[in-house]
Amino acid sequence: MPKFQTILVPVDGSVNSERALSYAAYLALQCSASIGVLHVVNLSSAVAAIGHVGTGGYIPDRVLDDIQEAGQSVIDEALKKIPPEVEAKGFLEIGSPKDIVVTFCAEKKYDVVIMGSRGLGTIEQLVLGSVSSYVLYHSNCPVMVVK
Repeated sequence: MPKFQTILVPVDGSVNSERALSYAAYLALQCSASIGVLHVVNLSSAVAAIGHVGTGGYIPDRVLDDIQEAGQSVIDEALKKIPPEVEAKGFLEIGSPKDIVVTFCAEKKYDVVIMGSRGLGTIEQLVLGSVSSYVLYHSNCPVMVVK
């Protein structure tokens, strides 16, 4: 049976990512593993939601700072939910969540990814795709998807 020493938990502040964090904390305690909490800011989605992009695709520094602060806040809240006996570190990345999670996991050599599912139905997954499905099929390590 493999012993997981490093666990990657992508978080977005959703209920399902909080559930995934709970599973990761439990597994970390059982295996004496460390947890990496990763939040990926999808800049195009964040900027579209805010609506502050100037001409030529320029993003004002203040808007970018606000987006990064919000992402760091998600990480900080997640880290508070991990028991003090578990070594944990937060990471903030900018880009496409599905690509960043797979690349980050491989580069940092995590043993397992535990992440929340958006709970999409089968047809919605075919049309929209999902980060968890992408990570499940493209990751080089085991992936646990938590509903």
